[in-house]
Amino acid sequence: MKRLPRIIKITSITDLVVQTLWNNGELREIDFKPMLAAWKANNEQIYDPLQEKKVFETIAVSEDHALYWPNVSIELSFNGITRKCPLEIDPDVLYEKSKLVGGYGHSHIGQLLKAARLKAGLSQKEVAMNSGTSRTYISRIENEHSDIQFDVFYKIVKLGMGKDLKVSIE
Repeated sequence: MKRLPRIIKITSITDLVVQTLWNNGELREIDFKPMLAAWKANNEQIYDPLQEKKVFETIAVSEDHALYWPNVSIELSFNGITRKCPLEIDPDVLYEKSKLVGGYGHSHIGQLLKAARLKAGLSQKEVAMNSGTSRTYISRIENEHSDIQFDVFYKIVKLGMGKDLKVSIE
């Protein structure tokens, strides 16, 4: 099962556009202007305070990796109990409404591994046997269904394919 992306931190806020770093390595931009307009058109008054720039800019990342406004509270009722909570927006909704502006993403690693394996003329089974992993694990990495730790990636490249791994940070 593929893990759902979650927000790690806010990198910038400019004119109702919030740039966020996600746990999948992506840098994404969320433009709140259309969302605020839609909420206003639908008379969803809980979002009205966000129209004020000073209030909007208090946005933060919650422990649940969502975006929230600590100074804007809403009332939630469950089983007859009403509680005040900060206004929060689900990260799944935000991810869907955001656009990719940078980052590495998981798919890049899987694609790199697959391209190198095919170029070397090796099967997934051969790479797995040489690196002490399983063919299923190699397949899951190549198809973006599994995360990979750097030391395991190094082992697959070095032992599994007999290749050198070079990493640079620029």
